[in-house]
Amino acid sequence: MVMATRRKKYRKRNTYYFRYRRRLILEMYRKYSQRYKDYFRYQLRKTLHLGTRNDFIRFHIPSYGRFPNLKVLNLKLHLTLPNCVFLNRLFRSCPLLEDLYMDSTFVDNFDQTFRFCIPTLRLLQLKLNADEFHSCRHKEFIINTPNLVSLSITGPSLSCFRIHDILPNLIQANLSIGKSSYVHDFQVSKDEASRVMEALKGVRYAVDLTLPFGTTSALSYCFDDGDDFPTFPCLRDLQLGIDYYFGWKLLPYFLENSPLLRWISLNRESESKYTTAMAEGKHKEADDTYGWKPPKQVPDCLMDTLKKIEVRNLWRRKAEGEVVKYLLENGKTLAKMKISFEEDSISDEIDEDTIENFPRASESMILKISD
Repeated sequence: MVMATRRKKYRKRNTYYFRYRRRLILEMYRKYSQRYKDYFRYQLRKTLHLGTRNDFIRFHIPSYGRFPNLKVLNLKLHLTLPNCVFLNRLFRSCPLLEDLYMDSTFVDNFDQTFRFCIPTLRLLQLKLNADEFHSCRHKEFIINTPNLVSLSITGPSLSCFRIHDILPNLIQANLSIGKSSYVHDFQVSKDEASRVMEALKGVRYAVDLTLPFGTTSALSYCFDDGDDFPTFPCLRDLQLGIDYYFGWKLLPYFLENSPLLRWISLNRESESKYTTAMAEGKHKEADDTYGWKPPKQVPDCLMDTLKKIEVRNLWRRKAEGEVVKYLLENGKTLAKMKISFEEDSISDEIDEDTIENFPRASESMILKISD
């Protein structure tokens, strides 16, 4: 009885001690048991260090508890069955929270809903790890943060991300959702891939947007010509991964729907992945255009705002030459274009001289080509 009383007082004392910190780093390891007990390790960066990997501290957040000064929260979660009620209570207890970093590893396949309804939040980074592909696909993440400035989502599985409000203050968005091999091997349905499109629509007011290979492959898979493509009225900087199967399919739509675009980086996925998949019989051969269909009208950004283009890891194929030629012929405001070829490229249909001889709409434009 005495020991139980001491532990209760110790827990309350720690609860009070942590309440008035501005920065909190929390690691939570859930062990599957009958009572679903939670064990936490807390560390206050540059201020206080409590616990080690083998020395956990029980920490209680009462329903009335608050962290009135907390602005930065780091969560590292390794969960068998996440306690969504606890996390929602934790978020509600931080009325001034501005930066939230959440690194989660899921080892279950349960339906779970995580809610990020934090009006003061300005930076949100979600990193989702999964032991298997299916471990995250049944998870739902609801993001309702109207003052968000920076959003980063990284996860191989196609979880459902619902961004409820328009994010008018969003500066930077990085959506690394999905994995191209999952899409190319048809491990996902079009309905699951369309979740990525819904997330893309939620960040359409971003100024700086990054979409790696896995994201663009899912978007290309679910998007058909004639579908509504989101408009990006504030987008200025775009980093777009060009996956090895769907290729350049999305590029015309981004050019047409980004009137203020000033810089674009196009990163081609390795040709060796494509040839390996072909040799293993996993995919049929892509068409000669690799998804490239020039816009019917020259996009406004090419005529008025686009200043710099980077194209990396070209395969030296004719279809890629058509893409580069179109950008050079219509980029009236281009100041610089940088092109690099893949080192181990198999094809030799185009080379540096081919590109140098393409007509240019901007006479002052600097063209730099490297192997």
